[in-house]
Amino acid sequence: MAITNIAYPSGEPTVQDALWHTFSSSNVAASDFKYVFDIYVGGTQQVRVKLFAEPSNNIGYFDAAPTVRNTFTYQWFTPVSEVYVAQPNASGEIAQTYQYRIGEEYSGVTYLNLASGNVTAYNWAAPLFKRFIEDSTSKLNKWFTNRPSTIKAGLGENLFIPFKTNTAITFKVDTYNYSNVLINNYVDSSGLTTAAGYVQCNIGSVAINTLFGSSVVNDGVKYYDVWFNSLDKIRVYLECNPKYNAYNLHFINQWGMYDTARFDLVSKLTMDIERKTFMQRDYSFGAGGVSYQTSNVYNESKVNYLNKKDFTQKLTMNAPSDAEWEWLAELVTSPKIFFEKDGYFYPVTIKSTNYEFKKYVNNRLQVFEVELELSQTRYSHLR
Repeated sequence: MAITNIAYPSGEPTVQDALWHTFSSSNVAASDFKYVFDIYVGGTQQVRVKLFAEPSNNIGYFDAAPTVRNTFTYQWFTPVSEVYVAQPNASGEIAQTYQYRIGEEYSGVTYLNLASGNVTAYNWAAPLFKRFIEDSTSKLNKWFTNRPSTIKAGLGENLFIPFKTNTAITFKVDTYNYSNVLINNYVDSSGLTTAAGYVQCNIGSVAINTLFGSSVVNDGVKYYDVWFNSLDKIRVYLECNPKYNAYNLHFINQWGMYDTARFDLVSKLTMDIERKTFMQRDYSFGAGGVSYQTSNVYNESKVNYLNKKDFTQKLTMNAPSDAEWEWLAELVTSPKIFFEKDGYFYPVTIKSTNYEFKKYVNNRLQVFEVELELSQTRYSHLR
């Protein structure tokens, strides 16, 4: 009984792509031979699969990703107006460690756990290019996002952005006036230590003012810089007195945490109505004859007994940069999106089924539009 563990996922592999395990046995020529592959998470068996060897080389192959994906949850995120929103754990929120055990079966006898090991899989999405070459290790001690480091936002808005670290981090903010002169710098002296290494942040003005005081980011601030320790900075420019109401979409980005996209141009709300009706006679019999009305009100022949209303919100963003066009593709494909309105967060689905990656050299300045299906069906009076 000799199992050789040839290859298994390493680095920071993603659970949203294949997690191939490759193994062989010296007993593969035995009668009715099968590999036996078990997956355990937290000591609980998730699956047992018996595999025939690949005919061309007698090697066993198993993709653990579908099984491990089922152990992840997305319920860790609650949008609040605080700098430290959440710290997703490595036990099914941002990552999951599973144990694999490889055995074999032949001649009617099963031999379990002849080779084993642990793999930690992460909840990021594989890119179009350099698949299985790049992973999330390049994002260590950086903002855990692909958006540009310059952001436009408004006073009183939430601005979600994640950070990945392996050390204790200290939150810092520098504010600047309209002459580009430093107003003040602020340091969160409490610091933050995160066991899993991932922090969901909110760097909007409302969250910063909650942490440092109500007057830190106000209408006298042109922009402010946000960073941890001496690491990369994010610069936030404040948009004052906009012509249109701005709306924010908060969505799961490529790395499995939440980003915010701001739509600051015209927005339109539309309503689709589905009617349910039945027919009836529009007259009644009376002692004096047939009547089509009561007093001066005519009888109806079609009765609208139910109206269902579904809503669509159209949002427009001012011309994004080339880097923002690349990043916004993550919004269009995001599995979970919240539309923020008046302090409430509504789950939505983007209706678009295609996306063009635009560049200034080809398309010049173009706005970005999305059409949202609001998951908020309403009904009229039931008759």
